[in-house]
Amino acid sequence: MTPQELEGAVIGGLLKSGASPDALDVLATLPDEAFSIGFYRTAYREIKKQALSLGVIDGLLISEALGGDSLSKFTEAMRQPTVESNLKGYAKLTGKSWFTRKAIVLFQGTADAIREARNQQQRDQAIEGALANLVELTTDSGDIIPVHIQDLLPSYMDLIDKRMTGDASITNLMTGIPELDAMLGGINRQDLVVLAGRPGMGKTEFLLSMVEGATRNGGGALIFSMEMAAMQLVERSIAGAGNLPVAKLRDPGTLFDEDWARISAALGMLSDRNIWIVDATELTIDQIRAISETHKRRYPNLKMVAVDYLGLITKPKAERHDLAVGMISGGLKRLAGRIQTPVIALSQMSRKVDERPANSRRPILSDLRDSGSVEQDADRIIMLYRDGVYNPDSPAKGLAEVIIAKNRFGQLGTVYQEFKNGHFLPVDQLAAEQTTKVFQNAKQRERRYSTRAF
Repeated sequence: MTPQELEGAVIGGLLKSGASPDALDVLATLPDEAFSIGFYRTAYREIKKQALSLGVIDGLLISEALGGDSLSKFTEAMRQPTVESNLKGYAKLTGKSWFTRKAIVLFQGTADAIREARNQQQRDQAIEGALANLVELTTDSGDIIPVHIQDLLPSYMDLIDKRMTGDASITNLMTGIPELDAMLGGINRQDLVVLAGRPGMGKTEFLLSMVEGATRNGGGALIFSMEMAAMQLVERSIAGAGNLPVAKLRDPGTLFDEDWARISAALGMLSDRNIWIVDATELTIDQIRAISETHKRRYPNLKMVAVDYLGLITKPKAERHDLAVGMISGGLKRLAGRIQTPVIALSQMSRKVDERPANSRRPILSDLRDSGSVEQDADRIIMLYRDGVYNPDSPAKGLAEVIIAKNRFGQLGTVYQEFKNGHFLPVDQLAAEQTTKVFQNAKQRERRYSTRAF
């Protein structure tokens, strides 16, 4: 292939693959100047602008921005007999062609300077300048290229404009719980969100609530279910969609006509949702990354990746356990960035929570297992707490607290949900907060009085 054909292959490959991990790698390493054809250089800049601001690469939108006969030129570039999976290979060869062109200009300029020199000092200066430029040239062949803020500001203003118009393609992931979305501001495409709680708090059920919100308007969700079999996850999804206890589905003889109608409606709703489940145990972080990247290429509308749960991912070899956990949490964070899709990872809390008095078991960040690396890598940490698990007589036993313990982009606080039939349901926030606070204050007074008695 000629250098010009390679440039066309890169443009065509970017348009075909969309904002895939390979495409984002190319945009981060190949400079605009690598394209010798003016149209390809302009198109590449617009592709990079769209990918940075919207997280997508859409040929029609790029053509609309460029105008003229750009659409026909794009069509011609995409018709080239190229292999989409070799996009990075074409980009590398394009970079080498650019390197060759720069080297030719450097050597020719140096030769001319030496010939035109009037004395040895000028010849030495020409040689020294050539050597310095050669060092710069040889170290600039494939490294990550920093982006100037001037290139980012117009893209950000485009993003603001699209947010104002409610463009669904760029809005953050919404959990489907309005109060939680208001505090989080939605979940960014590059976020790692850790959902933590002690066993029995409803982590998987809450995750399925988030999946329902993410897939409500055509988005997709990929779930790595390492703790629960796929059929169990399906059973819980049907129960949640039909607002039925899981126990009823496991004993069909107790179902009434109304229950069967709910099941039928749930099946209809779920069959239209783009939800994929990976039912496998002992997955490594590399396997999770490879599966997710491949799935994102096939289904670009993927809105979230969920891992249930963090502690079941096979630990990589490391000198210490905390370093292995750090490699996993860091890998999940990098995965979110590569595929431009938020990753939701479930995590257990330390057993030390249960060693505290029953009225002091509301979780805090230090209760996270291996909290150092997980707390550092996570953009948001959400903790679940249900007082009824520890205090069966509590007036708040039917409530669940969704505690935002870390929020890199917004406020901290607590959102309340009703917990009924094993599902999270909307509840009046003010009434729920008052119920919870009244019980907490009563327990605190009781503890003070018992202390004085001693």
